[in-house]
Amino acid sequence: MASFSTAQDLFIPLGKDGQRMSYRLLGPSPSSSGKIPLVILMGFRGTMDQWDPALIDPLAAQRPVILTDIPGVGRSEGAVPLSITEWAQSVVDLLIVMRIPQVDVFGYSMGGCNAQMVALIAEEYSGGKVKVRRLVLAGTTPSDGPGVKRFKGEELEAFQRLAAAQTVEQQKEAFMKGFFGRCSEKSWAEGEKSWKRIAGARKKTMGQLGKEGSKRQGIAFAKFMGEGSLEKLKGLKMPVLIANGCQDLLLPTENSYLMYKTLPNAYLHLYPDSGHGFLYQYADHFSSLINLFLDGEKLSGTLIPSKL
Repeated sequence: MASFSTAQDLFIPLGKDGQRMSYRLLGPSPSSSGKIPLVILMGFRGTMDQWDPALIDPLAAQRPVILTDIPGVGRSEGAVPLSITEWAQSVVDLLIVMRIPQVDVFGYSMGGCNAQMVALIAEEYSGGKVKVRRLVLAGTTPSDGPGVKRFKGEELEAFQRLAAAQTVEQQKEAFMKGFFGRCSEKSWAEGEKSWKRIAGARKKTMGQLGKEGSKRQGIAFAKFMGEGSLEKLKGLKMPVLIANGCQDLLLPTENSYLMYKTLPNAYLHLYPDSGHGFLYQYADHFSSLINLFLDGEKLSGTLIPSKL
């Protein structure tokens, strides 16, 4: 079975122009394992190379995992689409070509916005060829609606720092301050460990998305925030696990709680002394929680506050 460090880069041509979309297969084979594959979607400026193996490998030990980059990101060809709906369509197109009829989807940060749209459009867009069984939303936000907290001030500054970072040193600073900035020295130390794991996990890596692609992602996110998906989420009947740190600086934790209250079949887990980087800080616990959830274990309706 391929792990995060050993999985090969694979490519599938999509659309009339045949531009290739990159992906990796980890864990057991989707065709022989008997388990539903888990599609994992990265956030702003990140590629498949920027996941923490401490989170990904325990998931791939239990089920097939598909990592992918949307068009224009990482090794995927083309330009970054200017709407998150188009990001979601590219993910569904990939699954149609791969002939995978049912998936679980896990989206992080801006990738969580993508995951919401995949869940909302997959069945209709694919003509019934692709269905989302379960959904995991980590450190993310719905689009605008009653009660949604928009980021401003300190939150906006953290996002701008991520967008502007060009050198490795600047990117590390943006990662640490944006993902662990409101938390204790212990949390900060876990962030340092995560950065080292990510940087050393694969022999050949691509850097974060460049300036033009990042700008296009920002435009897509701004459009998403005006699309009103908060109300649309009420139509999602599948089980949804929502998780975040209790002090998310980039995408306010209050919005995770709002999604929990909006979705008809949701579970919420907030991690103590953590922010946007909670999933790396608590990689062991969060990967175990995801595996339990995807295996159909019954969770309490809300898991807040966490006691770890």
